[in-house]
Amino acid sequence: MATTTLDPAADARIAAAPLPTPATLKHRKNLLYQLIRFAAINLKMVKVISSSH
Repeated sequence: MATTTLDPAADARIAAAPLPTPATLKHRKNLLYQLIRFAAINLKMVKVISSSH
């Protein structure tokens, strides 16, 4: 499905954007990696919230 935009400059910027590496794609699909990152981010948030109270 092709999409068209009214701004050719935007099309050029999108075409020039870097693509994710194979390792990045693998991490995005790995549920264990996602769970670990989710837990790490939540622990960081708990640390920030608990330090403000």
